[in-house]
Amino acid sequence: MPTADVLVVGGGPAGCVAAWEAAAAGAGHVLLIERDRAIGAPVRCAEGVGSEGLREFLNPDGAPWVARKITKVILWAPDDTEVVLGSRDVGYVLDRTRFEPALADLAAQAGAEIRIGTEAVRMERANGAWQVSLRGPRGDETWKAKVVIGADGVETMVGRWAGLDTRVASRDMESCAQYVVGNIEFDPDAIYLQFGPSVAPGGYAWIFPKGVGVANVGLGVVALRSDGRNARAYLDDYLAKHFPHGTVTGLTVGGVISGLTVKRTVADGVILAGDAAHMINPLSGGGIINAMKAGRLAGRHAARTLRAGDTSAASLQAYHDEWMELLGHSHALYYKLKETINKFDDDFLNRIARTVNGIPIEKRTLGRVMASALAHHPTLLPIAARLFVQEFC
Repeated sequence: MPTADVLVVGGGPAGCVAAWEAAAAGAGHVLLIERDRAIGAPVRCAEGVGSEGLREFLNPDGAPWVARKITKVILWAPDDTEVVLGSRDVGYVLDRTRFEPALADLAAQAGAEIRIGTEAVRMERANGAWQVSLRGPRGDETWKAKVVIGADGVETMVGRWAGLDTRVASRDMESCAQYVVGNIEFDPDAIYLQFGPSVAPGGYAWIFPKGVGVANVGLGVVALRSDGRNARAYLDDYLAKHFPHGTVTGLTVGGVISGLTVKRTVADGVILAGDAAHMINPLSGGGIINAMKAGRLAGRHAARTLRAGDTSAASLQAYHDEWMELLGHSHALYYKLKETINKFDDDFLNRIARTVNGIPIEKRTLGRVMASALAHHPTLLPIAARLFVQEFC
């Protein structure tokens, strides 16, 4: 039976970085498998990332996997009142069909083995290790793995096989739809966000530029808050209103978890990372940089426990604790803020937009937008003060 010291299931940002870090830390034989025929495809998100988080891993300046640099954030109220936040180094819209292969290449350079079109179909614990059944171009195989890193997305099977509870409450699952739309007019240096129950109940709509006149246009809705329509129906109405003459060249649909990190992300010889562990910002739905940070921790802790000869859940618990200290506890506060914002009606959001537009543009920040909301809704203060006023002003 072939043996991998670390078997990474899933070739997204979490899996690629986990394989990279584990191999670089001397974990031994690191095998990464991706069930799709190409790493980075199909694209399942809006592809936006923050500048600071991205630079922890890679230099985006002039990189071929950057579709667009973003310097502005534009908020639209439900009545389309526009609020332009001050210009700064906001982030990037990626080309994930190039970005994730670049991460996989770094993992390979560090010594990891990469296999595409290969799926884990079963996993059982035996003699202190995992026996993982793989199906792919080389036929059916069974591998022995000392540590399995589950980076297999929101539908994670690794977590279920390991006995971890990865269920999602209906209120915390957003149904999302996104078009790639050309022949439209917008500021190509800005991302657009629009909130409001009439626009996207329980979520929000977005426009993320891919180039001049081309953007990812999408939205997410929580079914329990909707009027019975699905996300694509909401998106079709949104497109008809804002970009009636746009040319649709691509469609992505799927689910985004807007809840909290699962209570247990480790088991004997198993680590969950990224979307598989619900490590997504519950307010923004952003998960790429979070997944990369989780992958980095997962790879390093896998290597650490292998060196120590102890891959038990008790030893791997340090991974969970470090993640919670890094972002998990903050996500819990973001979740409370999301729940409060979801109580706002369209009129309230429209009033906030008009109030913020009274602030000189050079002084508009996300913190000041929240401060305006606080003036009208003091119950936000205990949460937003810490998350926004301190971090973004």
